[in-house]
Amino acid sequence: MNAQMNSAGICKLKTSQEIDLKSKIYITAYLLFLACGTTYSQKFLQKTNIQGSIGGLVSSDITTPFLLRSNQYGLIPLKSGIGFLNLNIQQEYDSLYTINKKLKRFDYGYGIETHLNYGRVNQVLLPVAHLKMRYGAFQLYGGRRREIQGLVDTLGTMGSYIWSGNALPMPKIEISIPNYTPITKNGLLAIKGNFAHGWFGKGDSVQNVWLHQKSFYARIGKPSWKVHLIGGFNHQVQWGGLPTMPFYDDITKQTISKFGRDFQTFLKVSSGVSLNKNGNAFNNPNGIPGNEATNRAGNHLGTIDMGLQLAVAKLNIFIYRQSFYEDGSLFYLNNIADGLYGISISKQNGFLSKICLEYLNTKNQGGELFEWIPELRGRDNYFYNSLYKDGWIYKGQVIGTPLIIPFNQIKTDLHSRKTLLNNRGTSLNATIYSNLQNVKFITQILFSKNLGNYSEKLNSHQFCMLQKISIPYKNLRMNLALSFDSGQLLNKTIGANIGIGYNIL
Repeated sequence: MNAQMNSAGICKLKTSQEIDLKSKIYITAYLLFLACGTTYSQKFLQKTNIQGSIGGLVSSDITTPFLLRSNQYGLIPLKSGIGFLNLNIQQEYDSLYTINKKLKRFDYGYGIETHLNYGRVNQVLLPVAHLKMRYGAFQLYGGRRREIQGLVDTLGTMGSYIWSGNALPMPKIEISIPNYTPITKNGLLAIKGNFAHGWFGKGDSVQNVWLHQKSFYARIGKPSWKVHLIGGFNHQVQWGGLPTMPFYDDITKQTISKFGRDFQTFLKVSSGVSLNKNGNAFNNPNGIPGNEATNRAGNHLGTIDMGLQLAVAKLNIFIYRQSFYEDGSLFYLNNIADGLYGISISKQNGFLSKICLEYLNTKNQGGELFEWIPELRGRDNYFYNSLYKDGWIYKGQVIGTPLIIPFNQIKTDLHSRKTLLNNRGTSLNATIYSNLQNVKFITQILFSKNLGNYSEKLNSHQFCMLQKISIPYKNLRMNLALSFDSGQLLNKTIGANIGIGYNIL
């Protein structure tokens, strides 16, 4: 067996056939050895948690049902018929506050997670590997970890639009205020946000692409109030890199072999300032493509979010909306009809603990026409870019909402090209959390109407359903997830994910 690690933390197992039994035993023994060695060290690191799990995934079709694999941080492959092993070691901050309710100035944490898939797909994944330090309200973080961006019910959502946890976590360095922190003495106004640099690594169309990411959110309302207003934005940019194949740019009459990645370009990327601000778009000796010279460096996208939190009787209610931007359509309100709308209602006690309802609309995109006048600035083509043709994708998985689906994941008879995205449509999702004693249930129902995109249109309906059951027994937790897909977009299939989790420490 020959294993080679790539820049995404994926170790693909190089075999002429599937992994043999001897290789599986070696890998299993390694994970158990790592767990035992770390358990021994717990005499000195009492805050460290260790969890392991083992299981398998089967389905009636070669593909895994949609809701079993979406928003799983890239751990569940498209192809079914696999076994998996997972080991997760993490140390969270001891506490934000001391016994005297004073904020502890300094603390640190870390995490590492290994995940093995074997069978029809053979991989060793590293979804988590990070170190973080906190000083007061500020946090410095480096590595890769699970995260979601945007105002959303992170547990009940069908997927936050821009950063949903659908793809393998991307390596980043980041400085942030991770929790809402009061900036007024009475706590009426609190803020949080982040500023990060990340690495896409190698892609099909562009190599060594960088990520610029920032966010800012504000909350109005004292901590003791029953009503809080929340608003903010996040800004994501794919930028820099080297085209896999240099190309001739008809607009500037130059051969483009690299995209700008110097400090001046970074300032333009982070500020969103147009490269054509001074009107000299075509007088650029640095080989800037015409598409960027007349606009901005990189592929810019993100959301502007609004939310309302209410505490009514024994219920906690969260209402939110995410609005999308990629060029100028949202500024001119051309695509204002598009958005992710959600309401989440939860309570602590009782059989029914939470229900989350969401509606996603991506079919407008500013209209079918694109002209350089505000009223006709359409065809946003969400998650796609003419220079970064891989799109808003990391290692084959969409970074944002999984409801924007690459064409190579849908029925092959529905499209003629596999490089485009099914990014226009509407979706309605309901997620229900319930529990009976210590047994937890999660039910998810998803309807979607899929229209393809403005270049290659579809008209396909899809229904997906997921039922999860989690049963604890001492330090074990037995997990069963059943799901099926029925409709015109995805292969008709029914599948199950069966696993056992163990709290080692």
